Amino acid sequence: MPHAAWKKCVRHLNPQRLRETLMEMVDIPSPTGREREMARYLAGRLGRAGFRTGLQEVSEGRPNAVGTLAGAGDGRNLLITGHMDTSYDGDEDYLSGEGFKAKAVHRNGWIWGLGANNMKSGLASALVAVEAVAKESVPLRGDLTYAGVVGEIEKAPVEEFQGVSFAGYGTGSRYLVLHGVTSDCVILAEPTDLCVSNANLGVLWAKITARGTVSHSVFTKHPGIQNAIRAIHRIQAAIEKWAPSYESRHECMGQHPNVTIASVRGGLPWRLSRNPTEASLYLDIRTVPGQPPEDVKRELRAVLRKAAEEGGEADLSFYIYDPGTLLDPKHPLVDAMLRAHKLALGKASPLTIRRPAADSTHFNHYELPCVCYGPGGRMHPGAKKKGLMHAVGEHVSVENLVAAAKVYVAAILDICGKPARRSPRTS
Repeated sequence: MPHAAWKKCVRHLNPQRLRETLMEMVDIPSPTGREREMARYLAGRLGRAGFRTGLQEVSEGRPNAVGTLAGAGDGRNLLITGHMDTSYDGDEDYLSGEGFKAKAVHRNGWIWGLGANNMKSGLASALVAVEAVAKESVPLRGDLTYAGVVGEIEKAPVEEFQGVSFAGYGTGSRYLVLHGVTSDCVILAEPTDLCVSNANLGVLWAKITARGTVSHSVFTKHPGIQNAIRAIHRIQAAIEKWAPSYESRHECMGQHPNVTIASVRGGLPWRLSRNPTEASLYLDIRTVPGQPPEDVKRELRAVLRKAAEEGGEADLSFYIYDPGTLLDPKHPLVDAMLRAHKLALGKASPLTIRRPAADSTHFNHYELPCVCYGPGGRMHPGAKKKGLMHAVGEHVSVENLVAAAKVYVAAILDICGKPARRSPRTS
């Protein structure tokens, strides 16, 4: 049975409202490190809706936006959240097309623009949903919190690439929780094409460095001269040979992790008359939930030992570990999201695992059960033949925005409308 306020709330979820909200968000540039104006926009909307709001300063000029609608105090508390930073800055010379620009374009029921998919679509649908619940003054038992966070995009400070522009991978969500914004459960509005996602792959970023001999280029054929670039190419071949076995041996919910050779650096392009003394290979290694990172490290060490020649074993170091996460399919939050999807859209949702990294791993790590559910992820029919979303530019259908907002309303009324379950440890 739907909540008594269901019909009253969903009447506010009209396509024009959703379309205008997302287009306003896309028009606010918010690359990683420059999310402040987006945070102010969200805080302003939440404040006008009656939420108690605040800007939680993660670093200078870079706040999370948080708003809470207090319930009666004896119900289940819910946090709906998502990141404000976009996958790109919007001015990259290697990207072209309206889907990569911070200027929204609406055409034939689709919105194009930077962040339209990842993940201002989810932020927009969730914002209009919580506004609808607030507008109808629904008497909730639990607190409803909405948070837009900084720094989720998969980037990190590596070598000379330093500063807030590279501070992603859960920076804002970890700060959110560590500074008191908690709940009984979390809905992360990441793009899932309107499927309930209770799991996420994890990731390791690794660097392999080979050393060479200091020498003039004219002597590179002499015995004993080690060329670091040749060594790293030999190691790359060994990694390519190892990767298929690694990928096939690990699986979760029908998905296998993958290994990507993501960057190669070496030598001195400004002094080619010198034998390369250092070359590095950078790997993005996806993992499945429950997979120990040390097992991956040991496998890599074995590959490097086997590939070593006279110069010795290459150096191995790591920059990122973002663990995979899996929430029990029988968890009450998963059940609530499946019910909400069925009520709002009239059909069942499959349970899926997301491949890109998401902040769900951090919430689950801090024992705040989290699922991902959002409107993005579905490609325009005319864009499918051109490749993936990252190749054609971000876009989302208005129809999906409305659908997601309905599911969020149903989930809010269900979760926040019920009494809290007392923990066995406190009963």
